[in-house]
Amino acid sequence: MAETTKVRLLRGYIYASETRHLSAADADACKELVLQPFWQSESLTVPVNPQGNFQLQEQFAIINDEKFLHSVERQQLVLDLRPLGGKAKLPLHQFYIAYKDASITNHLFKGKLPVISIDGWTPIVHPETQAQLGELKVLLAIGSEAQIAQLKQLRGFDQENNQEQPQRRTSDLLDMLQNALSAPVPTPLPPPAVVGNKFSFSLHIVGAAGLPLNPGYGKSGKKQAKRQAAAKRFPPNEPPNTYVTFQALGCNAQTYKSHEGLVYATPIVERSTTPQWHSKFQVEIGADYLSNPQKLFVLKLWKKTALSAGTSTEPTPLEDAIIGFAALNLNRSNTGGFPSGWHNIVDFNGRVTGGLEIHVQPMPAATASGGNVDNAIDQFEQTLELRHLQLGQAIKRKYTELEQISNRLRTRLVDVTGQPLQSQGLDVDAVLGNWQPDEMQQGFDDDELVADFERALRTPTPPLDSTDATEIAESAQPTAQSRHPADDAGKE
Repeated sequence: MAETTKVRLLRGYIYASETRHLSAADADACKELVLQPFWQSESLTVPVNPQGNFQLQEQFAIINDEKFLHSVERQQLVLDLRPLGGKAKLPLHQFYIAYKDASITNHLFKGKLPVISIDGWTPIVHPETQAQLGELKVLLAIGSEAQIAQLKQLRGFDQENNQEQPQRRTSDLLDMLQNALSAPVPTPLPPPAVVGNKFSFSLHIVGAAGLPLNPGYGKSGKKQAKRQAAAKRFPPNEPPNTYVTFQALGCNAQTYKSHEGLVYATPIVERSTTPQWHSKFQVEIGADYLSNPQKLFVLKLWKKTALSAGTSTEPTPLEDAIIGFAALNLNRSNTGGFPSGWHNIVDFNGRVTGGLEIHVQPMPAATASGGNVDNAIDQFEQTLELRHLQLGQAIKRKYTELEQISNRLRTRLVDVTGQPLQSQGLDVDAVLGNWQPDEMQQGFDDDELVADFERALRTPTPPLDSTDATEIAESAQPTAQSRHPADDAGKE
């Protein structure tokens, strides 16, 4: 507890060098760079060098107390370019978020690099019109002394006199240029598959590491009953049974009920602090995940109750407990790519309880848009039963089914009318055996039609005599035997 609540001494480093995109008149008006730091009362002034750059480099120490938090909460550090009057504003609120909680500070101090507020080009704006005049290259970071030293070493600054390292020899520069020219050109990132305001990607959940054991429970106290119940569900000091869930608009996996609705889940890995799932999903979410940096794709790590003969072996989020969360930022404006690698698992108290290895790969637009076509083709094949049959066999099978239906209809018709049918059934085997290609069959039919037409033209129609007319009239009238009994009843 003392380790968590003690005050820490922080180290900071600020570096401001060159400007760009300034007009000639504005560049001539930049004679000095003035900084009013928050860690001391005296201002810092650095003149411009003959090359037209500022070499503002300052390392400072500050205590992490209420005064420091108040000076960085929703505040900005202003750099004045005089006599131009342009101002460059550096955000400081990120330091407040990082160092306001002692437990988070302890965790951040374990890293290799400090918390960096800005590292790059920041706009130079006019104080009255707020018009952008140019840009200033700035680096501002706060962390431990070892972290600041590591940052300066990576950036090429000497730790003793805060000067840049000596220029490399010409031969070294030529070697670097040759290596850069011979290096393979990196393949561009595929465009995100956004179809109808939906984004599709492949999610690979590999595994986790550093998970805690189930907590132990005391043998006495006011909450003895709850502790005993928890001990039955999650045996103390044993590795947990874990799985991962997430929510999406669509996915090629089974859904499970949770307090937040339906979720998708990995299989359960029993009794392991380093579970390996190797589960791959094709996920479909809203396209706003790509444009809104504040919207994160959240994965939840669960531990399932003790598996026994009466419990389910499938994920049950309504009954299980959460170990922690892992959040993925799918917005590529800052990172330039999609998340791939290890991500911290954070519990409800903000403590890191392990790591989760996740890989995100966007699906090409053609694959995402063509998924429905593939599904339609699969359904069509299933309806025609062509998956394991040849086309001729499938057609013959369909004809056989139609013949069976036709025979049943004939039998029923005979039962109703009481008279046998004169037409014979269709021999499917004979028809398919005598089948000819469409061109030959079409030519044969056309020849028969032409012959019949010519024969009809050459054959005169015989005149109708009185005897034939009498026979036709008698055949048209109903006979006495064919009259309906209702007709006789009506006459009577």
